[in-house]
Amino acid sequence: MKKLLAPAAIITMLFLAAACGQSSSKPSGVALTFWTTTSGDETAFFKNRIAAFEAEHPNVTVTMKQLPFANATNEFKNAILGDQNVDVFRSDNTLIPEYAELDILYPLESIAEPSDLDSFVPSALTSTTYLGHVFGLPSVLEVPALLYNKQLLREAGLTHPPQTMDEMMGIAKATTTVGHYGIFVTEDSYFALPYLWAFGGGTVTDKREIKIATEQSQQAIAFMRKLWEDGLTQPYNDFQDWYGRMMNDFGEGRSAMIINGPWAIHDLLQSNAFADPSNLGIAPIPKGPGGQGSPIGGHSLVINKYSEHPEESYALIRFLTSPETQVLQSHTFRTLPTQTSAYEDAQLAADPVYQGFKAQLSVAKSRPMIPEGAKLFRDFTSNLNAMLLGKESIPDGTLKIEAAWKSILQQ
Repeated sequence: MKKLLAPAAIITMLFLAAACGQSSSKPSGVALTFWTTTSGDETAFFKNRIAAFEAEHPNVTVTMKQLPFANATNEFKNAILGDQNVDVFRSDNTLIPEYAELDILYPLESIAEPSDLDSFVPSALTSTTYLGHVFGLPSVLEVPALLYNKQLLREAGLTHPPQTMDEMMGIAKATTTVGHYGIFVTEDSYFALPYLWAFGGGTVTDKREIKIATEQSQQAIAFMRKLWEDGLTQPYNDFQDWYGRMMNDFGEGRSAMIINGPWAIHDLLQSNAFADPSNLGIAPIPKGPGGQGSPIGGHSLVINKYSEHPEESYALIRFLTSPETQVLQSHTFRTLPTQTSAYEDAQLAADPVYQGFKAQLSVAKSRPMIPEGAKLFRDFTSNLNAMLLGKESIPDGTLKIEAAWKSILQQ
């Protein structure tokens, strides 16, 4: 004789069966939100790569939002601290220490395979590492180099770019003629870093030591000012629209040399002076009596520490920084790969533009990896402007910067 189930047991079984039926009929999947600060063309590139990612991961869908770069920093912080749904963000590397101090980034070494992290260019990964933790996978690697007009150097009887600051001064003099000048010097403190490092100066160390007012830093700024005073730089009375003027003058063959990064190459190759791409020379920024260097930077993909889907978020950023993506990105935008294996690509290895910037990587340096790092350049740029234009002395200007930084660093 079969044992009859109690009514309560029957009801329970029916409820469980219905629940199982409902769960199996619901679509399963993970929805990720990705915020980016890329340009229109770069955003379109990412959308294509995300489509390829979704094809490989049919259980994951990605919603992409493009933000203006100037607003993205605060919007990302406010979103995470306000418990909004953002899983992945494209961050400028200088902001990573600040985000890490706010405890809003996911430490990737806790989720990544060691081989994943080891595959990146070491200097690129250093720029995403803070207090021993890796907080981002490098997506774009940037390093300014010396760009020069080969024809203008040849017309001045020169056969190679400068290797020292003294040689750069000499080439600037030789190429300054009627309608032409030697080198564009900018007020922007980011582009002043190679001069500081060449003379043995600096800004702030990772240990928070301020070096901007040292004798070596003052010598570097004095060198920049001498270029200006001797009439070897742009013939303008101010730095208004300096980047547009710099690019236009170089692209039209009015200046022989500028300092700029790989992001500028696409536009330069559309200009009159470099309609023949072989006329564009790229070399490491010259060394000085105190060393040599150029700021390594870029953007990386970071994960919200409070994302509900860290595993899937990591799979996404790993895909978007993979060797395949890096090679495609470099072919499209002439960016420097962040993956070591991407350097083996035959097309990139034969590209003189790519090789020129690759040579600069060997002497590249990181900016200070401190939470306040992104805040240092405002006071630096405004006082550099005044020093170059002779509105304040170099000792006074550097001491003003030092005082402002002491306040920022709460020293």
